[in-house]
Amino acid sequence: MKWSQTSLLAAIEQTYGTLPGAMLAMLTKDIELRPLEGEEVERGLNTPYLGAEESMLTNEYAGISFKVELVGSGTLGVAPAWGPLMRACGMAEVIVVDTSVEYTPISDAPESVAMHFQIGRNKHTLLGAQGNVSIELEKGIPYLSFDFKGLYVAPEDNALPTADFSAWPKPIPLGAGRTTDFLLHGFEVVPSKLSIDAGNEVEFDPTLTTEKIEFLDRAMSGSVNIAAPNVADIDFFTRAKDSTTGNLQIKHGPAGGHRVTLSCPKVQVKQPKYVERSKKAELEMALAILPQTGNDEFSLLLD
Repeated sequence: MKWSQTSLLAAIEQTYGTLPGAMLAMLTKDIELRPLEGEEVERGLNTPYLGAEESMLTNEYAGISFKVELVGSGTLGVAPAWGPLMRACGMAEVIVVDTSVEYTPISDAPESVAMHFQIGRNKHTLLGAQGNVSIELEKGIPYLSFDFKGLYVAPEDNALPTADFSAWPKPIPLGAGRTTDFLLHGFEVVPSKLSIDAGNEVEFDPTLTTEKIEFLDRAMSGSVNIAAPNVADIDFFTRAKDSTTGNLQIKHGPAGGHRVTLSCPKVQVKQPKYVERSKKAELEMALAILPQTGNDEFSLLLD
């Protein structure tokens, strides 16, 4: 089999752990399957001779990680092809017909996805999958990075499916004229890199009679590199020392179904430090992305 011949299909489950009827092709990058994970249990038997002993694998599950290009559907009010992945990462999907699609975090009843990963004729299925998502904005193409855990299903022999990528528009590279309106604590600063991590804690939870992927917690964080400003204009050192919070916002792409607006209304900057980039001074800062009244620390708006 060829390493480059892979396929990933995914869809929201209507019933947890049950395959839905139709699966959508995911256009991925840097995909990595962890086909069989679990806990190795040593038997610890007493014998009159020395030597290694066999272990038994229990509490089996599977994992998968990959990136997708961050781009809207190209049509106002139509969810992007990666929407099911966001929903399985503890995000609500709110569609306003002919206007917008927005993803915001939730604390209860997250959805799950089923996935078929295939390399050559080997098909690996994950059921009840939930995971974490991060946003990566740096020179080039913007990405969503996903990491999922799912219930283990024995692999099958299957012909590679025909992939329909028509729901995946070409991405819009980051850069001047395409990426705009970056604000940090209400100030216009010049970013070279931004990452946002949902910080979802997702674990496989087996009992004596059941198994499930459990969405346990969320603590959003991030990091940013900006051109170092004069402290007379904006003093991030004092803001970090005083635990001052403020907003973060960035827009990318043209309106009409391609524009992506990332907003975090309450962000704390942490321990800024100087770094060098192409002989220019930058500030590198960790970010704590905080809720205001709950489930409002993050918004990804497509319009």
